[in-house]
Amino acid sequence: MRIFYLGLGIICSSVSLFLIVIYLNLLVIGYTFLEFVYFIISKGIVFLLLLGLILIYKGLERIIKNELLLRYNGKFRRQ
Repeated sequence: MRIFYLGLGIICSSVSLFLIVIYLNLLVIGYTFLEFVYFIISKGIVFLLLLGLILIYKGLERIIKNELLLRYNGKFRRQ
């Protein structure tokens, strides 16, 4: 399940970043930066990016916890 979350998160994040880069062409044709930001938010691309980042975190969460647990158990073991 972690691999699924991680893969889906990477796909969502990469698609949203790709679309943001593509839509940067709007700045060339005369949009201001605030209009560009409003356009990106209204399309929902930012929410796709946030969803991807949350899925990546969920996919890596257990790995991070287990790594810290192994470090602390090895470091503070009684002898």
